[in-house]
Amino acid sequence: MPRLLLFIALIACAALRAAEPSLITVADLLKLKQLDAPALSPDGRRVVYVVKSIEPRADTPGEWDYRTHLWIAATDGSTPPRQLTFGAGSDGDPVWSPQGDRLAFTRSAERGRGQVYLLPLDGGEAAPLTKAETGAVRPRWSPDGKRMLFSSSLTSAQVRAALEKSGADAAPGWGTERPGRKPNDTKAQASRGRGAETPARKGGSTKGSGARGGGGGGNAAPSSANANSGSAEGNPLAGAEGTLAERREWLARNEAAGDPRLLTRLNFLDERDLSPDLTFTHIFVQDAEPAATAKDLTPGYVSYQGAEWTRDGAAILASGPSRTDQHPDRVETSRLYRIEAAGGGVGVFLEMAGYSLANPLPSPDGTRVAFTGTRGESFGYAPAVVGVAPVSGGAGAKLLTEALDRSASSLRWRPDGSEILFVTPANGGFPLHAVSAAGGTVRRLTKRNDAGVRAFDVGREALVQVVTEPTNPAELHTGDSAGSATKLLTRHNAAWIAGRQLAAYEEHSLKNDRGLDVQFWTMRPTRTTPGKKHPLLLQIHGGPSAMWGPGEESMWFEFQYFAARGFALVFANPRGSGGYGEAFQRANHQDWGRGPAADVLAAADFAARQDFVDPARQVITGGSYGGYLTAWVIAHDQRFKAAVAQRGVYDLPTFFGEGNAWRLVPRAFGGLPWEPETRRILERESPLTHVAGIRTPLLIQHGDNDRRTGFVQSEMLFRSLKVLGRDAELVRYPRASHEMSRSGEPRQRLDSLVRYEEFFRRYVGEE
Repeated sequence: MPRLLLFIALIACAALRAAEPSLITVADLLKLKQLDAPALSPDGRRVVYVVKSIEPRADTPGEWDYRTHLWIAATDGSTPPRQLTFGAGSDGDPVWSPQGDRLAFTRSAERGRGQVYLLPLDGGEAAPLTKAETGAVRPRWSPDGKRMLFSSSLTSAQVRAALEKSGADAAPGWGTERPGRKPNDTKAQASRGRGAETPARKGGSTKGSGARGGGGGGNAAPSSANANSGSAEGNPLAGAEGTLAERREWLARNEAAGDPRLLTRLNFLDERDLSPDLTFTHIFVQDAEPAATAKDLTPGYVSYQGAEWTRDGAAILASGPSRTDQHPDRVETSRLYRIEAAGGGVGVFLEMAGYSLANPLPSPDGTRVAFTGTRGESFGYAPAVVGVAPVSGGAGAKLLTEALDRSASSLRWRPDGSEILFVTPANGGFPLHAVSAAGGTVRRLTKRNDAGVRAFDVGREALVQVVTEPTNPAELHTGDSAGSATKLLTRHNAAWIAGRQLAAYEEHSLKNDRGLDVQFWTMRPTRTTPGKKHPLLLQIHGGPSAMWGPGEESMWFEFQYFAARGFALVFANPRGSGGYGEAFQRANHQDWGRGPAADVLAAADFAARQDFVDPARQVITGGSYGGYLTAWVIAHDQRFKAAVAQRGVYDLPTFFGEGNAWRLVPRAFGGLPWEPETRRILERESPLTHVAGIRTPLLIQHGDNDRRTGFVQSEMLFRSLKVLGRDAELVRYPRASHEMSRSGEPRQRLDSLVRYEEFFRRYVGEE
């Protein structure tokens, strides 16, 4: 009998273990789905949305690719969602035709330029609508459904060629930033920019058209000088020893081929590489028929963003630079423009002194235009405010949400034109708000503080939202248009999460030395045993004006992963974070180190006192500005057993030249590196200045193609620590940009999570 009872007990225990949800594992990252861009049908009965998934490569085991496809669902949940598009391409930007019978969307091949496709909803395959050489994005149907507008990016050379073909003046209106030269003073410059896809010369040989001498512009006059006689095509040195004009043409052909890369502009870096050439976003319109020809409505050296039709279909509204007589790199404010849909001109629609205007959106009845306005220039502290103007532009514009003191985005009109809906970051969540078009009090539609609306659309009867919750990173929710009731419409993540045990968030607040309330959260390890102590992981966000909380999607998986691995977590929104108003965000001006460090360490002090935390086993990590603050903290505080600084900035004077986010330096510190007082502040605030104080073992991470913060920042910190004889490692990810942890190659994202945890375990021990 005792043996029988023991056997029964063992069976019961095994059954309980089998029924118990499993812990999150690193492999679950491959199950993660991201949802975006919900678009309601004109009758509000259906919604199309985008799902981004991670899929294995059929030809390369152990590698994965992202796939982005369109799905459709009934807004009342009467039928399950179904996938609309398939294949290896990336599909996005879905928009319904006004009649509701077709979808326009963008499709990008693996290495090709995206085009606009049309999908009939009564059956049939998607077919390309546009055939733009420079690609097509952001499609918008005309109100009558007969035309399509889209945006496309052109190089300076492509803009010049189009102007010359039309007989217009091909010189930019701001002159040149190349000292001692005139704009377009060589013929070969016309091919510059097309050479960006030409392989660089190696070992004296080249591949691809234009990589040798001729570039795309074998238009140079033949030289009569000795070895330079003959055409550029027949003699790669043609012009190299000719007249000054011929030598310039020879040099220009090399530049057009991308070898060498000549830099003359202020913003010479993009996110991943050098950016020698300007690009310009133009607005095109064509009939909504595959055989139609697209017309560039905005020729010239100007970019326009966020294009939308006026309701009468006569014009298009978009944002553009506040000045067109200066080099685009030197213009930091924007205004709204009216672009005639039939061609014939671009004019200023609206400008407001002291504000940058963007995101124009005509009202359903066509009488008004909503927009966002941000006081000052880019990289500032002021929030984006919702405004409204009469469709005639000019006088009568007013700002509606200044009192909210939060940045507005993703504007949508209610179909009856009564209100404008928008999303803001606020106190750890991303709630949905509404404001009357006539002005008045802003209403908060979503009540939960621990959730975030990532994207939404509103109809007469329905409101659909992509929502992040503590228990799910992204699902589509539906409800009435008032936003008072919602229900789950999809289960893209819910299905696999149902079999996982998750850690919970606990909200806290503290008052810092400036009297500011600092919000922070702790997370217990997913599984705890009474009396057992766990290591504590302090996580720090970037920005520095980012905001974390239970409604923030990007860290959902990483937090759950570390909690499942037995770590207690704490993360805060220190002074300088977004989501708490302009004064709070401005509170780190000229103080990136000491003040914010005090805030996050106070949160860590609180977390370390919890009964499930071992205060002797604390570790720390952060990315971007969080990498900066991680290095700063461990240079001034010795409590941490190990640290991981990800893609950070460590020497602010050189960040001014190395990072493409360089304008943070004058904005956040009030001056330029060569000004004595600013130099003193930058050196004081640089972790590298205090590197001798770093004794915590440190893993430094950076992407090889990260140009936002600049990968040399990590090399400087690493070499300094090695010279000092400190424990440090540097891990560099090939091909990775600053966005690796959010949208980088899946295998690299997997590697980084496991690598960080392994590094911590060296110093806090295995569970």
